[in-house]
Amino acid sequence: MCEYHSKFNGLLSELNNQRGLLTKELSRLDKYISSMYHDLEGIDPTEEFSLSFVTQLQDTLKKRRVVKDEMARLDAVLNPLRNVAGDIETSVNIRKKVSKRWKRDFKMTLTLEEVLSEG
Repeated sequence: MCEYHSKFNGLLSELNNQRGLLTKELSRLDKYISSMYHDLEGIDPTEEFSLSFVTQLQDTLKKRRVVKDEMARLDAVLNPLRNVAGDIETSVNIRKKVSKRWKRDFKMTLTLEEVLSEG
């Protein structure tokens, strides 16, 4: 039972870490876009500069959209897992208590690996 719980927690941790990385990248892009807007306010754009600036801004906005799309896809999986994580934790703790009682009451000494290796 603990092995499954560990795998679930590992997956949840991995997804949370990925969410953190995407959040940092989104923040970095947002700061860059904000910096570009501030730069735009303080300059007299020439036609040559305008094209370069618009191209750079467009590229950055496209990158931001890619990150936001990935975050949305990740959240579609991560949010339901987060919602059930507490219920799983409660269920695992209850099951651990029952297993401990069974092992004691029924004098269970075999492990699952031992049972499966006999088959």
